[in-house]
Amino acid sequence: MAFRAFFVDTKVVPSDVFTYQDDDFYNLISQLAGPEEAALLKIQGIRTVHAFLRIPNIFDVFNINSKEVNDIKTKTCFILENDNYIIKSGIKASIEYLRDLFGKKQGELLKNTNRKRRTIWNVSSNTTVIPNDSLHTITATDNTIQFSTTTTTIENIDHHSFIIQSINEWCLKHADEIGISDLKLVEGTDYVVTLSSGFGHIRCSCRGSARLPKQGRSFQLSNFYRHLKGRRCSMLKAKQ
Repeated sequence: MAFRAFFVDTKVVPSDVFTYQDDDFYNLISQLAGPEEAALLKIQGIRTVHAFLRIPNIFDVFNINSKEVNDIKTKTCFILENDNYIIKSGIKASIEYLRDLFGKKQGELLKNTNRKRRTIWNVSSNTTVIPNDSLHTITATDNTIQFSTTTTTIENIDHHSFIIQSINEWCLKHADEIGISDLKLVEGTDYVVTLSSGFGHIRCSCRGSARLPKQGRSFQLSNFYRHLKGRRCSMLKAKQ
C-alpha cells in the first residue's frame, strides 16, 4: 500500500494549547474532533495535551468492563453479537488526526524556541559588556545601542511558561496523593512566579514562598513541591 501524507493545519490550534486543561481542553477536543472523542479522553482522566501525547493507545480503555466504559464504547464502536467490538473508522481517524496535529504543533513550538535561543546567542556573541550595577549589555553599531534586557526578557518568558507547564503536570500526577481529584493551580491566583537573571521564587497564595534554584538552564521546583506536600498550605486545604 502506498504511503499517503495528509496535510495538517496547526493554525486551528491556539498557541497556548499546551496550557489547556480540563474543560478548556475537552471543549477544544470537541471542536476539533467531536464530543465522543472528548468523552473518551475525559473518562480516562486525560486532561491536557501533554497527557494525551504520552498515551500510546487511547483505545486500551475498552478492555475494561465497566458501565462508564461500555457507555462510551456503544457510541464509538460497533458492538458485535459475540460481545466483541470494532472501533468506528471515524473515531480512529479523529484520534490519529489529534495526535498528528498536537505533535506537529509541539514540534513547531520547539523550533520557535530554539530559533529564539539561536538569535539570543548570536546577539550576545557580538556584544560588549559594560560592568555596572544594572548588568546591561550594549552593542554599538552605526550609533545604535541595543540593551540585552530584551534577551533576559525572552529567556524569562520561556522559563515562566516551562514552570507553569511543570506545575500543571505535577498537579495531574499528584492529585490523588494530595487528596484533590481535580487539582488545578492557576498562576496569578494560587501562586505568583518571579524570575530574574539566575534567580527565581514562587509565592503561594497562602503567603508561603519557595526559592527556585537554577540548575543548568532550568529552575528547579522541588522546594515549591515540598511546600505543597507539607500539609500546611492553607490554599490547598481550601480546595479540599
